[in-house]
Amino acid sequence: MKKRILSLLLVALMMTQFAACSETTTDEGAASGGDISNPAAEEETVEETTEEDILEALLAEVPGEDYGGYEFQMLNNESNFAYTLMTAEELTGEGINDAIYNRNVAVAEKLNIVITENMVPYSQVTTDMNTSIAAGDDTYSCFWNESKFVSPFAINGQLLNVNDITAINLDNPWWNGKALSEVQFGDYQYFLVGDLHLMFKESYWMCGFNKNIIDENSLGDPYELVREGSWTLDQMKTYMETVAMDLDGNGVMDGADRFGVTCYSGCTAAFALAADETFIERGDDGVPALVNPDDRFYAVYEKIVSTMYDPASTYVCLSGKTQNIAQYENEWHGVFSSGHALFYLEPIGSLKKLRDMDAEFGIVPFPKYDEAQENYVTYIAGYAAFCGVPITASDMQRTGVILENLCAYSYGDLRQAYVETTLNFKYIRDQESAEMLNLILDSGRFSLTDILAVTTPIDTYNSNATGAKMEIASSYAKILKASGKLLDKNVKKLLKLE
Repeated sequence: MKKRILSLLLVALMMTQFAACSETTTDEGAASGGDISNPAAEEETVEETTEEDILEALLAEVPGEDYGGYEFQMLNNESNFAYTLMTAEELTGEGINDAIYNRNVAVAEKLNIVITENMVPYSQVTTDMNTSIAAGDDTYSCFWNESKFVSPFAINGQLLNVNDITAINLDNPWWNGKALSEVQFGDYQYFLVGDLHLMFKESYWMCGFNKNIIDENSLGDPYELVREGSWTLDQMKTYMETVAMDLDGNGVMDGADRFGVTCYSGCTAAFALAADETFIERGDDGVPALVNPDDRFYAVYEKIVSTMYDPASTYVCLSGKTQNIAQYENEWHGVFSSGHALFYLEPIGSLKKLRDMDAEFGIVPFPKYDEAQENYVTYIAGYAAFCGVPITASDMQRTGVILENLCAYSYGDLRQAYVETTLNFKYIRDQESAEMLNLILDSGRFSLTDILAVTTPIDTYNSNATGAKMEIASSYAKILKASGKLLDKNVKKLLKLE
């Protein structure tokens, strides 16, 4: 399919070039007095191949069957911050709702099926699917939940290998190929992520900033810092120190004052991955293994702690630690939306909490460790949604056809409704932030600790950091042996080696 996409793009390019060339020839002929009176030549036109044409050609490749009114049931997770709905009851005029409704109608009519979902809390998804699989029940053809809760199903042999479902073509652009490659284990692919379920995009971490505070303090444009490659943790710290102010003059930094940053206390992993560090990496053979910490690993840790968790710091507003933030709706989120913080560290989905913010704001990726770091990296949180196909699915090819169609028909309107309507215009107030959004989504990376159910390394890192412990080497060394054994065990299960 990659070859077909490339061929179509080349055709489009060639046709555009041919059209341009024809226009040039006509102009030159007129200038030189050449014969341009041929009626047939005047009637010749060149049809331009558009993105819509290419999408239409791709959709024509998606398999279609008549399933005789089959009810396709999905189990889906609820969320307190992200879009998770896979169905819509009616058209409402709201972009995402209507795109989901129209997508499902198109797929249901094409395949002669009925599409239903059962929405339950994330913990109940796990309970219900374990019960269903143990009983051999095929009520649910697939299910969605946070990735860290779906991965144990794969480790325990309860999910089908998507690579065996020939109706699903993961080379198609509606699947997130980059993310899927990160969670491919040998010949086994247990998870699906793509345009059909929006919670995945909602789970990329980002850094929001208050433009008014930037301007009032004559600080440099964060957008330009990102473009120049100089948006670093040190630069961010300088900005935070500059703007922090005890507004009421009572000598205590609390919710009444202005902070450099407001965030959930557990944002350590997002900083670590943004610094291009991780806890589990793949060797040359592609097999995941624990990272052996080096000097840079510890230097990154120390800089995160000194920047975000130093008890003497007066510029950080942390959930559960900073006083008097309960006065705001959504607490630390409200500190930012009320204009009491320069930076706001959260997943993209939390931008919905800023609906009523009056001040102009933008978004940028998390900062690099230093300018020597080549690329920006964005943490895809462990609560990013994965789709799993249980081993009890009675007809995996039918499930594959339906999922391929749902994802394909999400690639146009639903993607546009999410990226353009929801982010670019409703929450994010300028086109430069749209540019940054694309950078964030293109730079996503998982922590394999979440995917491989080996969370002790990242938990140890986070707990030490939030406890403001500058030295981590000794406590980290203590967990490596047991974590390494668990990792090896889980990887062998995924690769069907035990």
